[in-house]
Amino acid sequence: MSQHKLLPNNSGFTLVELMVALLIAMVGMFGVLETINVSLQQTSKNELRNEGVKLGEKYMAEFRGTPFDSIVGPYAFVNVTTSVRGAKKTFVVERSAATMAESTPGTASSKQLTVVVKWAYRNMTSQNRVVSVVARP
Repeated sequence: MSQHKLLPNNSGFTLVELMVALLIAMVGMFGVLETINVSLQQTSKNELRNEGVKLGEKYMAEFRGTPFDSIVGPYAFVNVTTSVRGAKKTFVVERSAATMAESTPGTASSKQLTVVVKWAYRNMTSQNRVVSVVARP
């Protein structure tokens, strides 16, 4: 006669094994979600910086196009609202001009033009500064 050993049915998971597996999966998913969040924040910061650079170059080109004798300060700042990633964002543009050299006392021969574009993102203020020099023609 042969003896048959009765083996317990071990074909499934226990509740503890299932809970541990779910916990490991959740930790992994939180890591993936945090990576996506950081990636979106960096993308937003980069797009805001690109828009700030673009605005700075635009306003500097306009500033350089001003006749030399008309470049006098002080200038009022300008609020520029533009769309970044489908949301309205306000940038502050400040312009200034300073005499660098004088050909005769009181007559500027060259001026330094500065355009500063500022914006805020997540309670941090950033800025882009564009500086150029123009000489009397």
